[in-house]
Amino acid sequence: MPSFEFCETMAGSFHLVDSPADERPMSFTIRARSRGLRKFLRRPEVEIEGEIDAEGFADHRYLSGRLGLDVARTGTLPYAFEFTANDGRRCAFAGRKTLRAGDLLSSMTVLPGVLVTDGGAVIGEALLRFDLRSDLLRFLKSFRTTR
Repeated sequence: MPSFEFCETMAGSFHLVDSPADERPMSFTIRARSRGLRKFLRRPEVEIEGEIDAEGFADHRYLSGRLGLDVARTGTLPYAFEFTANDGRRCAFAGRKTLRAGDLLSSMTVLPGVLVTDGGAVIGEALLRFDLRSDLLRFLKSFRTTR
């Protein structure tokens, strides 16, 4: 059954809620894969895995989760993934690109999100961007179909 995959990198900064003035670099790189074209058409989301690097919090940690791609119906691209922080706690990232027709370029490249504990408590906030200049060509070249 045919499927597709692509890679994406988002980078920016985050802060923990107990120290909002302490902005630190954060990035993640994901590989997204559909689980077959039929399944994707029924439920437009892909599985993601990769690495998060949130300075001093989750340094080069494995991540896994989902990316919603039902843009036509929802107007959003929701990112949700889990990882283990440096201190061993299970945490998650939840973010959403909200597409706006009048500002499509910016809305497709900016990802606000939160860091949460496995219990759902918000412990940090992040603002990430897709760098069109340095990452667009690599992003486009990463798209491929698989069997």
